[in-house]
Amino acid sequence: MKKSFTLLITIFLLSIFSYLAISILQTKSLRNTNLQNQYLFIQAKNHKDFLKSYIKSLDLKDINHLLIEDEIFEIYAIINKKTSSYEINLFVKAKEFDISLHEIFTK
Repeated sequence: MKKSFTLLITIFLLSIFSYLAISILQTKSLRNTNLQNQYLFIQAKNHKDFLKSYIKSLDLKDINHLLIEDEIFEIYAIINKKTSSYEINLFVKAKEFDISLHEIFTK
């Protein structure tokens, strides 16, 4: 009787500690994924801001499309001529992750 009670308590404690260990590992994994997505979002925003400032410094007379090569992001702009101004669509999208930014502005 004493051995079976000890075995039951051992199995119960092992189950509880296993559950706690799995939940801790899941929390750490989720935290790492969130940090990675936050880093990529900040990097995409910086790329978008750079492209916007670069386009503001250009003469857009003969430009319809602008593309910047990058290993991680697709960075491009589509430029439409309006009557007296230009409407510019900026796009930054991560190639392997679900992060994308879009902005429209006029020049």
